[in-house]
Amino acid sequence: MIPGWLVHGDLPPTGNRVILSGGDSAPPEFPGYVAHWVQSGTAALALALLTARSRRPQLRNPSVILPAYGCPDLIAAAEYAGVTPVLVDIGVDDPGYDLDCLAAAIDADTIAVVAVNFLGLRERLGAIRELLRVHPDVLLIEDNAQWYPEPARMPALAGDLVCLSFGRGKPVSLLGGGALLIRTSQNTDIPAIQPAPEAGAALAIKAQVFNAVLNRRLYALVNRNPLFELGKTVFKPLEYIQALDTRRSCALSAAAARHVRLSRWTENAWARVFAELSLPERLSVDPERCGRLLRYPILCRDRAQRDRLWQALDAEGLGVSAMYRVALPEVSGVAGKFRLAGDCVNARDFADRLLTLPVHEGVTHSDIDRTIAVIDNAAVALR
Repeated sequence: MIPGWLVHGDLPPTGNRVILSGGDSAPPEFPGYVAHWVQSGTAALALALLTARSRRPQLRNPSVILPAYGCPDLIAAAEYAGVTPVLVDIGVDDPGYDLDCLAAAIDADTIAVVAVNFLGLRERLGAIRELLRVHPDVLLIEDNAQWYPEPARMPALAGDLVCLSFGRGKPVSLLGGGALLIRTSQNTDIPAIQPAPEAGAALAIKAQVFNAVLNRRLYALVNRNPLFELGKTVFKPLEYIQALDTRRSCALSAAAARHVRLSRWTENAWARVFAELSLPERLSVDPERCGRLLRYPILCRDRAQRDRLWQALDAEGLGVSAMYRVALPEVSGVAGKFRLAGDCVNARDFADRLLTLPVHEGVTHSDIDRTIAVIDNAAVALR
């Protein structure tokens, strides 16, 4: 039998084209916040932590609370800012914090709590804000690197500081860029940042190459080449913070507008599929926390089931991803760079069981039908 990927090619994990046109538009505005534009989402978070640290210069060992399941760029930002990351466990079957563990982890050295929006699943910002009532010096940083604010679809931004990312594979992608939004009531100055270099022709070429690789057959050649390690999660230190270049800045408003106009039919199709399938399960969170998804998350029974389904779907080139694959303390390169607040049993369990499916504009009805067929075939062996 001919493997599906030889016939169809590989479906890239992200398939929205990067378009750098948009005229001379000013960057978007966010009511109630002042925006500072930088070169990446990691830089935006590092700048947020530097800002939080500057408010409490008397602390000798400032710390920031991060979820124990997440991107290692969270730790890279903390390291750059000279702040100790304190990793706190997440909930059961929920990428958001275990709120009891979070409350217990806040101490006199805590300068901020980072609330991560995971794939479009918003943290319980109201509940975290309530916890912080007794810690008025602790800032709430809303990390929206995997989601872009759409006021018509979601509640207003709630963080004292808010981070956005425009990197490769992000909701609004310009192959780089980020923003730190500071609530106007904070009246906070940010540290000086380096001026932006001109992006020039190199960025245009980079975008053309990226868009070309979205072709399924071409992506299959890259994805299945053993010389490349696509999707591998490793720690990468942040080396500097600089301003966003003019080319991306001018293209941002148009890119954001295109993102908001995209259909969400793929998300709805996956929801209908997994409402009927018992294997695996949808990741169930409060519907009020669900915005536009970057990928569609599902949870398997255990790691063995996850790996079996992952292998079967990947063999057919269906754009499946296990995201970070391990809890944050176990990511390659982060050892010795954090403090653990208790255990992280839920984070490890979540990492072992999570699979995500693509929802971008490149997904077709045929892809969904093929995914269902693979899951059905695998289910017999997995039960």
